[in-house]
Amino acid sequence: MTPGSLPDALHALALTGMSILLDAGFWIVVSLVAAGLVYEYLGTSRLSGFMRHQGPGSLAGALGTGAILPMCSCGVIPLAVSLRLSGVRLAAVMTFTAATPVINPAAVLLSLALLGPKITLAYVLFGLTVPVLVGLVVERYGTHRDTPVAAQLKSCCGGGASGAGTLAGWPRFLRSMRWGFMELGPTLGLYLAVGIALASVVMTFSPAHWIPEHLGASAPLTSLLLVALVGMIIYVCAVAHIPLVAALLVAGASPGVAIVFLVTGAVTNLPELIALQKILGRRTIAVYVASLVVASIVAGWLLNLWLLPGFTPALDPMDSLQWGDLADRVTFIAPQSLTIASAVLVGGLCVWGVGRWLLARIPSRLRMRTAP
Repeated sequence: MTPGSLPDALHALALTGMSILLDAGFWIVVSLVAAGLVYEYLGTSRLSGFMRHQGPGSLAGALGTGAILPMCSCGVIPLAVSLRLSGVRLAAVMTFTAATPVINPAAVLLSLALLGPKITLAYVLFGLTVPVLVGLVVERYGTHRDTPVAAQLKSCCGGGASGAGTLAGWPRFLRSMRWGFMELGPTLGLYLAVGIALASVVMTFSPAHWIPEHLGASAPLTSLLLVALVGMIIYVCAVAHIPLVAALLVAGASPGVAIVFLVTGAVTNLPELIALQKILGRRTIAVYVASLVVASIVAGWLLNLWLLPGFTPALDPMDSLQWGDLADRVTFIAPQSLTIASAVLVGGLCVWGVGRWLLARIPSRLRMRTAP
């Protein structure tokens, strides 16, 4: 899209940003609720010890939980942050962060409908193995020290479960929600706002013919890298990326392109990466992104040259309709009113976070002069 004037450009940017908020807002709110509960209660539960130990059980639990939750990569941010702040080992947190957006039952069913069994099998195998490998790599080479933002979040509200003995029942639940929406919410809202703004710019001003023109080729190694980079920038939530991948396959794209975009388009995006790096550290996120990109490119290359050479899509429209209808049935679709309310709430958290950041940078003398 190439807006012809400044008002048109601003209007297009606003519409794109609103679309992102409407797609992700509900799951971000759900994740903030879960994040508050995890941060408040996890530290005193058996689950905490299970997720913290060094054995494979924590990774299996993180992978299994992530694979059944129908959350997008932005929606998983608050819950992943809360798990980490509650003491869960870094490998389990990053396994959960990678697995949750890349694969879920509805996505598998829709993939069967639109991409066929061969691509779906590769997609499932990739989605169940790579998150664990990525988690282990990040734990080995990432940062284990708390960032300033993480330390600040830990120190507020009594440090989560550390103050569990003083409150119980409803007051404790309210404290968990206070931390989730009044501490974590605006903190992540600042970085989500920046990421959504950048993603909106890229998605609005990319020429309409550019993506199919450059991704619909035979996809040598350099093209797979290009697909990975595009997937990192473009925000695609939940199963919405599968129809685009199907269109690319029908247009002549290789199965490697499908796998690379299925992973990078769903797992990595600017809002997520900008928010997470403030909590987990730049080095951790750099290792996370690099390992995901390398793994997806290797998988795409193996599919092109070894597993599915000469692949041609052969989609049965009736069969696709049947599987697509089943995917719709197992996918929770929030009511329109709830979707709008969630988008407004997340937008408010973004504004709150940005406003708090701007206020912190106003000189104290100027604030004193303008105060009533």
